[in-house]
Amino acid sequence: MNVSRKEFQIERTPQELQEYMASVNHFVEHDPELVKLARLKKEPYKTFDEELRPFSAFCSWKYRNRTDVTCSLLSENSAGDALVQDHSTGKDHLIEITWPMNGKKAIKEGQQLNEKGMTDGECWDFENNIPLREIVNRVLSIAQKKLTRDYRTKKGMSTLLFVFSEWRYYDDDNPKDQAVLNELVQKLKLNHFKVDNVVVLLVQSNKFIEVKTSNVVSSLQGKYKR
Repeated sequence: MNVSRKEFQIERTPQELQEYMASVNHFVEHDPELVKLARLKKEPYKTFDEELRPFSAFCSWKYRNRTDVTCSLLSENSAGDALVQDHSTGKDHLIEITWPMNGKKAIKEGQQLNEKGMTDGECWDFENNIPLREIVNRVLSIAQKKLTRDYRTKKGMSTLLFVFSEWRYYDDDNPKDQAVLNELVQKLKLNHFKVDNVVVLLVQSNKFIEVKTSNVVSSLQGKYKR
């Protein structure tokens, strides 16, 4: 199976992209050596996991089963990370994907899984949301860097997609955790990003929080046949 950056740049409808994601997941999961590479964040699996996966989730959420739009990652030197093309209107939707994470910790855990099948234990209590705040601060730090770039385009609209992995540290039933997440959203709202939309994706729950929305509405009419 072809798993490469070039393959990620092929235009697919949201449904086709979902199907491709599922095929790659199945392909990797059934090859122990590929699983090890993916755990270590080796390319192209790093891009697949950190860019294509959240992008596919976004396309399915935003455009659902539409067949007149196509989704693809862009080349590394492009204005954004990904592009949705509306073939009914001729408009583009540029996506910048931002997933602030502790890369060293992720690779270390990948090494541990490859070597002994488990990672070091980590303990925290229900009342301690310090690890969650560290993730939030990481997102806000990256957000400051995004303020310097202009993602707006004359060809359509643009979205800044912040990816937030709540695994381990966020409990939707914990009011304190909810307060921290709300604090993140409110602080993001205070930033004047040069972009039409700002969205936060909660990875594990596959939920989207719209921080900023524009008045640009993509057409819901027409069918695109390839």
